Amino acid sequence: MPDLFQQIFPIHLFGKMMLTMTEEGTLLNNEYTQEIKDGAEAAWSTVFSSKFFYVILLVVIMGVLFKVVDLVAKTIRKRNSNPMVVFLAGLLKGIIAIVILIRIINLFYVLKGIAEQLLMSSSLVVVVLGFVFQEGLTNIVHGFILSVSKPFQIGDRVMVTIDGITLTGYIRTMGLRSTTIQNVENNAMVSVPNAKMDLGMIQNNYLEVTDSSSAFLDLSVTYESDLEEALELVGRCIADNPYVSAESIRTQNLDPPMVLVRNFADSGIDIRGIVKTRTVEENFAACSQIRRAVKKAVDESPSVFFAYPHVHLVTGEDSNGTAS
Repeated sequence: MPDLFQQIFPIHLFGKMMLTMTEEGTLLNNEYTQEIKDGAEAAWSTVFSSKFFYVILLVVIMGVLFKVVDLVAKTIRKRNSNPMVVFLAGLLKGIIAIVILIRIINLFYVLKGIAEQLLMSSSLVVVVLGFVFQEGLTNIVHGFILSVSKPFQIGDRVMVTIDGITLTGYIRTMGLRSTTIQNVENNAMVSVPNAKMDLGMIQNNYLEVTDSSSAFLDLSVTYESDLEEALELVGRCIADNPYVSAESIRTQNLDPPMVLVRNFADSGIDIRGIVKTRTVEENFAACSQIRRAVKKAVDESPSVFFAYPHVHLVTGEDSNGTAS
């Protein structure tokens, strides 16, 4: 019976057939897996050995170098506000960009051939670059001159006259092409080309750490006023101003403000007080506040009066007893 069953159902043949099928499937699976691996390795090698990937890598390197230059320049500027730092940082970034651009061009045969032909004709390169970048190169040269001559520092308050137009503000940045000034009138950022900046007239109101911004406060009192009380009154109003007192403490100059007799005028005695603050803007505000304080103090004083033009009519009855 078992022999008959084996004759009908040859189990050993079935087992061999299943083993053969399994081995063929494994072989096919291994071949398919190997093809995928080979394709992936080829794609990986193609991507990482391609010129496109190298271009991306160069662009990334350029961005990283730009960040490093900005970081170093920012660190140096914390200790030194010389505009030369900003100018040199911009110049270095420009050189890095040119070098990497040349390297990218050399990767491609077509562009490389064109670049080599252009470089062989140096006169043509000079003419073309001079024509295309004439204004930019001019600004770079004048920016370098400004950095060397140092007519201002970052943060200085300057008055610049360019083509008959006067601009007053603070120097905020200085780049390869232009200088940025923050206008004191409307707080706007004005970009001035370095060529215009170098050729313009610059009045620098920069103050050293120990310096103060000074202004005169003028007024007139009548000849009938108590002059000493008037001088004391004006000096007290100046000294009590918060901007003036803060500057006195900062500079450790606790002497009373200087108030002097300036002139004997037709209508009264001219008095001048000196107002010292840290900045010009503070001085404007302080003088306004002091004038208001002086007006109030004079109105409350019984012996000090403001002088103003007036006419005193003397008739004949006052002098000779008869009208004239």
